Amino acid sequence: TMTVAEGTVPKLQIKVEESSSDKIIVSCPDGYKFQRTNISNQTLEYKDENSNEYISEKEDQDEDQVKIYVKFRTCDNCIELDTTAAVGMVVGDLVATVLIGVAVYSIASQPKVTLITGKKTSRKMGLIRNEASANEDPIGHYQPLNKRRMDR
Repeated sequence: TMTVAEGTVPKLQIKVEESSSDKIIVSCPDGYKFQRTNISNQTLEYKDENSNEYISEKEDQDEDQVKIYVKFRTCDNCIELDTTAAVGMVVGDLVATVLIGVAVYSIASQPKVTLITGKKTSRKMGLIRNEASANEDPIGHYQPLNKRRMDR
């Protein structure tokens, strides 16, 4: 992007022409030359360091000046995003998402296999047989129930 602010003298203007996609030509009016270089035309590349105020003055007079400020705003690390690149990114994102989904599904849907190696042991105490009654329990795991009286 180029921003140009021209001098206040309407009849004398510094001409700015785009010579190529990365350069501009700044030209003084007839009989004028740029202050620092003493030439009437300058070719400026689109670089931030070329942003400056360019003063064009009459060859013999220091009072009659035409000024122009040229500001270049460049993007050195930018890439141009065209339709093909945008579509490629969207399709690539979709393919990656589908592949991740298929991988998660295939891992999650596999049946769990338990390996049984020999006799299975448990830390829990074995269950007491159900047939044993409170009175006939030889080991004494059960205690007889207390009889309740209903007083009403």
